[in-house]
Amino acid sequence: MSINYQLIIVVMMFVILISIQFTLNKIYLVLKDIKEILNLKRLRKD
Repeated sequence: MSINYQLIIVVMMFVILISIQFTLNKIYLVLKDIKEILNLKRLRKD
């Protein structure tokens, strides 16, 4: 029985890419929320 290392590497890269994309999406949503809060504060000052 031989282990197909190429398949394992491809699957690992796929999982890493999905996790990076998930993390970036979460960061994007947080930054969007911060921008909204800052805009609300700026509107209240005026």
